[in-house]
Amino acid sequence: MTRTPSADVVMERLLEEAVREFPGWAFSRGRSGWTAVSGDVRLTGRSLAALRARLRVRPLDRSPAQPGR
Repeated sequence: MTRTPSADVVMERLLEEAVREFPGWAFSRGRSGWTAVSGDVRLTGRSLAALRARLRVRPLDRSPAQPGR
């Protein structure tokens, strides 16, 4: 019989995946959600998935304005 991993194990795997996907970022969980910190930049999200999505689009925030967009 196959055992289903506990929620803690699943969350730990997702956190490890986030650390690999976003090197240089530190992730922490608080009462109101998740926080990612890299240097002076601090981003928050209600869930780890929401925070990772926000980090994926973050480079677009710093790109110069492109004509026609």
